[in-house]
Amino acid sequence: MTIRQAALGIGATLVLSAGMLSAGAARAAANNDLQLPKDVKVPNDTSVAIYLPPTALKYRFYVSGLGIWAEPGRSLDDARRDLGARYFSLAYRADFAEDATYGLFIDLDPKWSYDRGNLKLDMHYRVYGPDATKLLDGTESQTVGVNASGPLGGFPNAANKVTQMLLLDVLRELHPSASKFPATAHLSAINRDLVIDRTKPVSTGTGFYINKSGQLMTAAHVVRDCLVLEAQKDGKVFPVKTRASTDVLDLAVVDSGQPTDHALSLRSGEEVTLGEAVTNVGYPLQGLLSASPNLTRGNVSARGGLKGSQGLFQFSAPVQPGSSGGPVVSDGGELLGITVGTLNAASLIQQGLLPQNVNFALDARYAARFLRQANVQFDEVAPNPKGDMRTANDAALGAVVQLSCYE
Repeated sequence: MTIRQAALGIGATLVLSAGMLSAGAARAAANNDLQLPKDVKVPNDTSVAIYLPPTALKYRFYVSGLGIWAEPGRSLDDARRDLGARYFSLAYRADFAEDATYGLFIDLDPKWSYDRGNLKLDMHYRVYGPDATKLLDGTESQTVGVNASGPLGGFPNAANKVTQMLLLDVLRELHPSASKFPATAHLSAINRDLVIDRTKPVSTGTGFYINKSGQLMTAAHVVRDCLVLEAQKDGKVFPVKTRASTDVLDLAVVDSGQPTDHALSLRSGEEVTLGEAVTNVGYPLQGLLSASPNLTRGNVSARGGLKGSQGLFQFSAPVQPGSSGGPVVSDGGELLGITVGTLNAASLIQQGLLPQNVNFALDARYAARFLRQANVQFDEVAPNPKGDMRTANDAALGAVVQLSCYE
């Protein structure tokens, strides 16, 4: 099934001593150059949806030595678009935010690696028919010099070659046509478990129950672009679905369908008190730490966040990657804020600064406005002056869940 020989371009004018070839003869000659069966037409009329994970498409990084950006994600998307159109006249990028029909669905899982000047792209692919039957499952790979065809030219070079090889695999193995694979399947109806890579979530975070009906609050960036979103609490894993989100506040509400008696209530009417003790609970560093929640203690260290920001306060309870979306809870057991980020210590160390426990939460009063606009029920309570560390810890631990995002 794997094609290792580079294919010739399509659409070049073919000239013989006897004159121009007919359209059918030209197509047959082109197919022969591509080592395709004679009954396979190129460009093919099958409607093909090609899925690339959003994280793979967004992948880019700055190469300071060259003063330019490397954009592996853009290289993959360009190859999908250009070569998809070359071989399939009805090829398009599968975007689950918009419904569309397809005859073949191609799920791509790219992996980049680098070793001593050489760049390697391994592309695992799976092809499904309109009835969700898996028709092909394979991997194509290409190794090139990272600067082949110009500075960082290895990225588009590898993306083009690998995409070409796997699309030729599809043409050769399936002999597709619009009549053989009619565009009757809808993206909205596809079983997303067929598409996602369950070996490792693309991101993890923390959520917490905001009402007794089982709705969760978290940071919006935790749930963005997830094809499948799952929650885990006390060893139980259950699917959840984003109900509402706002990038302005970096907040989201998620429906769990799991009623609870451990929802957190917001403190009514009062702003956070400078210096008051707080508890933060999250699920940081998945894969390194255990799956149990991580509890830290600290205090409100400033009523403001980064310069120019609004609605944030600073707290000193340590957080780690994966803690985003977790609750910041007072000793009275009230929700004071939602963890949204921390200072980039590595970047500041390069500037001669060593920040310690400079973390930021969105004030729960702003979350209340979002919840009202989204028609999500929540409770507000008066401050509890008789609370203590145990009250805060029990409230936070009872409410939190771990969230895992899959693409």
